[in-house]
Amino acid sequence: MRFHRHVVPIAGVFVMLFVLALLLALVPVTAFAGEDSLCHRLGGSDAISAVTKSFLMKMRKDDPDKLGRFWLHRGTDGVAREEQLIVDFVQSATGCDRLYVGRSMEDSHRGMGLSAKDWDRTVDFLRGTMTEFKVTPQLQNEVVTLVGSTRSSIVECEADKFGCR
Repeated sequence: MRFHRHVVPIAGVFVMLFVLALLLALVPVTAFAGEDSLCHRLGGSDAISAVTKSFLMKMRKDDPDKLGRFWLHRGTDGVAREEQLIVDFVQSATGCDRLYVGRSMEDSHRGMGLSAKDWDRTVDFLRGTMTEFKVTPQLQNEVVTLVGSTRSSIVECEADKFGCR
């Protein structure tokens, strides 16, 4: 009997430590970014969501031989899921209290045949959308620099044409 009295408290301490470790692991580092975070300076999660959704709509409506080709013959549910993952990614990357649970940029874009020209057009759409939402040039540069850090994981060829094929 004495053995059981010691096992229960030790198991209880173990469970409490495990739960505490789990909770600490789930607290986003960005929660401590505060007012200085890019998220805050861009207007918060709602503003980032609005800009991101507008930006994605522009890309979806682009010419089918340019960026619009990626959304041809796609179901609305898949497009909506993709949009939410992109919003989550951008909010998380800018320091909002958001957890991105999607795949890596490399895994998400592998095989799409994104060229340097595709990338440049995407950045043009992003800047244009931020300008429409009256994002200052300084903040636009920060966002483009942040997005640019993913370029090597996304662009598959340096071609001066749309697509790598």
